[in-house]
Amino acid sequence: MSLNNTWDDFYIVMRAETFISVNVPLSAVGILLNMFFVFCMVFPPQGAEQLKKLLKVLLGSLVGCNMIIHFCCLFIVFYEFILWKIDLDWDILFVMSDLILNVMMYTMMTSVCSCHWKNMFYFCQIVPPQHSFFIWFKRNIRAVIYSALILNAIFYVFGMLVEIAYEIVKLDFYTASNSSSELEDALWNSLQISRRIKLANFWTRLVFFLLSLCVMLTSSFATVLYLWRHMKNVEESGVSSPRLQRQIKVIITGITVQALLHFLCSDGILIDEIMVKYSSVDLDWNGYILYTFISLYSFGTTINMGVSQSLFRQGVVHVCQKLCKTLGYLFHCINKCIQ
Repeated sequence: MSLNNTWDDFYIVMRAETFISVNVPLSAVGILLNMFFVFCMVFPPQGAEQLKKLLKVLLGSLVGCNMIIHFCCLFIVFYEFILWKIDLDWDILFVMSDLILNVMMYTMMTSVCSCHWKNMFYFCQIVPPQHSFFIWFKRNIRAVIYSALILNAIFYVFGMLVEIAYEIVKLDFYTASNSSSELEDALWNSLQISRRIKLANFWTRLVFFLLSLCVMLTSSFATVLYLWRHMKNVEESGVSSPRLQRQIKVIITGITVQALLHFLCSDGILIDEIMVKYSSVDLDWNGYILYTFISLYSFGTTINMGVSQSLFRQGVVHVCQKLCKTLGYLFHCINKCIQ
């Protein structure tokens, strides 16, 4: 991090070297892991538990979001350190940078939404519903989750359309040289309207972030507390199986880690966005800190998903067994050749 001493020139920004050294390895490993997850979902290992269709949709959404974020992060590196050296229009490059950042932001919000509903899905699968609301929720969980995902997709598309429209109007205004005063006035008015819409979209996104953070923390705490009490009650009754206890403990750990990850990264993003827009401090002018927050969240989600999902754990075991057999066969062939 770079920090100046005078308040007038005070700024906080991540250096390019730090950005590359942190994000390139994270994104490369994250892409490989998520590609492996896709392979496990398409070609599940022998004996693996079959996933329900709804869980497949949620996991597929998470895997897709993680891959999009990591590819965007790698593209940022390519864009910042290769495209800038080519003789291209700087206005177009600025537009590309803003759009990539917005793609990462909205994709992260989709990932958060999928994580939240995955937790609710496990809650309904493990804990017998006793309240009338939970009975209704479990009975209609498929429709509720699909509706939530569709609403999130609509929000994603609408937000991106607003950002694209703003960037197009801004690009037209700054590139309209030698134009008539009437055209310049029209473009200026369009730019002001676009800025107001973008500002409203900005605050809508922050409210969505804050709301999702509150809902995620509340639901995660309630789910973990309920599952913990449920596990203790089942243990005391003497009808609990070791397999069920392990499953509940893994789910509790996964939900807790994901909630903590969401809390830390969301707080960082909210502070960064508000400080950049309204603070006199020149914070994160190149966006590297914000990119890194999103990348860290995506990578943490990938690791947590790989540890907490039995399908992916079994896939790792299956691959390791195949690899050991292959290596054993190769060593056997080499020994035969030596002898």
